[in-house]
Amino acid sequence: ALRMLPEFLFHFFLWILGSKIAILKKTTKEVLESITTNKKLRGVLTYHYGDYGEPPERGAFVMNALIAAHYRSGAFYPVGGPIVIAESIIKVIERWGGKVLVRAPVSSILIDEKNRACGVIVKGETIRAKKIISSVGIPKTFTGLVPKTHQHLVRNIIDMIKDPNIASNISLMSMFVGINDIDRSLKLPKSNYWIHPSWDFDHNMADFKTDQNKLPALFISFSSAKDPTYESRHPGKQVALVIGPAMYDTVEKFKDDRVKHRSREYNEMKDQWKKIFLDCLLDQFPQIKGKVDFVDFGTALTNDYYLGTNRGAVYGLAHTPQRFHQYWLRCKSPIKNLYLTGQDVCSCGIFGALIGGYFCAYSI
Repeated sequence: ALRMLPEFLFHFFLWILGSKIAILKKTTKEVLESITTNKKLRGVLTYHYGDYGEPPERGAFVMNALIAAHYRSGAFYPVGGPIVIAESIIKVIERWGGKVLVRAPVSSILIDEKNRACGVIVKGETIRAKKIISSVGIPKTFTGLVPKTHQHLVRNIIDMIKDPNIASNISLMSMFVGINDIDRSLKLPKSNYWIHPSWDFDHNMADFKTDQNKLPALFISFSSAKDPTYESRHPGKQVALVIGPAMYDTVEKFKDDRVKHRSREYNEMKDQWKKIFLDCLLDQFPQIKGKVDFVDFGTALTNDYYLGTNRGAVYGLAHTPQRFHQYWLRCKSPIKNLYLTGQDVCSCGIFGALIGGYFCAYSI
């Protein structure tokens, strides 16, 4: 919220608050090691680090604490599935005269002779507007949508997001599983599960970076078990989602291949990871064995294609202490009439993006 102030006030308040916000500069590992030497306890307090993509030695303690507090009383799931969130938002947009376009990717932001954003190009069509708001993240906005002829206007930010402490450190792979439960015998849980090879999450991540078949964590969830309307909409069916970390560099050489027609090498890598994910799912929930009807698997490249991410980074920029002290991570961009919203101006997740949207609306 301080980043909504003029820059001199931003730095002034950081100086005034001083020791009161010193914890914002600390990693999760630094804080917990100052509290306890019990490694298992530190593990229990940080098992959910995958929710924001940063292991304890790198992640901001404030993010770990916020997520722990969020789940303290349980979690929420939208009745009818995640699609109802989009449907609810669309109704509000259309009620106020707006339109929502699908399969309409923006290829460029238009900037006039006075260096003001004035529209976008969508599939070759020009759409003019007084203000442009981008929710695709800072890297993709400034390096992909702002024309190269005008990137000098944001050159300092483009350079800053290359900092390893600011740039995303990790991507995600996802496995979607369709399950036959015609006899309603599976009794799948509503809880989310995190599976770790050990309580030393930093060591697990270091092992993964040298051998990407040694997954440092897997997340398992059954959305069909959480949604009270699922059975009536899809009788006799259940679905599982399994998510694990990925390094974009591993698949980067395949990024220019056509979707669904990538090389044999790429598909063999996917099959290997899919087996690891599926083995873990069946090991944790053996009642599913013999009832899996469908499996689809996505890599970091899948994220870029379907979600419009940058290098597969579904969480946006890194959630490190350094990230939260950057004044330029704000809604009002250096280009007049161009605003930023979503995860990068606040934090990852639905609530982070929601608050980012509020900040953006306030800035405008």
